[in-house]
Amino acid sequence: MPKEIEFQTKPQIGIELLRRAQEHGLVKFDWVIADEFYGHNGDFLDDLEEMQQRYVVEVPVNTTVWTVDPQTQVPPHDGRRGPAATLPPRDRVRQHVRAVRDIAQSLPPEAWQILQLRPGAKGPLAFAFARVRVWAVRHRKPGPACWLLLRRSLEPDAEVKYYLVNAPEDEPLETMALVTGTRYRVEEYLEEGKMYLGMAHYEARAWSSWHHHMSLVALAHLFVTLTRLRLKKKLPS
Repeated sequence: MPKEIEFQTKPQIGIELLRRAQEHGLVKFDWVIADEFYGHNGDFLDDLEEMQQRYVVEVPVNTTVWTVDPQTQVPPHDGRRGPAATLPPRDRVRQHVRAVRDIAQSLPPEAWQILQLRPGAKGPLAFAFARVRVWAVRHRKPGPACWLLLRRSLEPDAEVKYYLVNAPEDEPLETMALVTGTRYRVEEYLEEGKMYLGMAHYEARAWSSWHHHMSLVALAHLFVTLTRLRLKKKLPS
């Protein structure tokens, strides 16, 4: 590893890669989607918002959010001496700050909508979705308004996924639901890269040679993907 390379966490590396791509201006990211390792990192979300980047990030079941605007819970200044209150009383915090799992369990059946994401190996891939407008808890303080998006499988033993989405209030539920289903493309790339493009077939030990190998695999995958799409369009329907 070169001496000038400093340690960075995975969220920091992700933000740096995104910022570098934005500066080059060749690729535009409509959405960023990430698992709960990144969704749990407040600095990562702060950076995305500073970059005005829309995101759909998975969060753990014990993530807490405000169910009302925290600014409405700060008592007005009564004119007496002393600084005005900047935080709501603790009893109001306990009342309006809830875990995302508890919010999902309290929703009525009519709050859920079944949406199909894409064709799957065993038929259409569909889930039940619901969403609630909330306010994030960031660094143990009230954060910005966002959507709590819930995705529930249709099996008897349903699994629920929880997402925070910084989309505006008028963003269609269907759009956010479709974004949750795009993360499989990363797994698809890794699988195809290892099976067909030699991603794991390297004997490099140096920093630069390993990066060269991975870059060539990524370029080869892009070429194969574009070629496959082009040939598919030429095939008769």
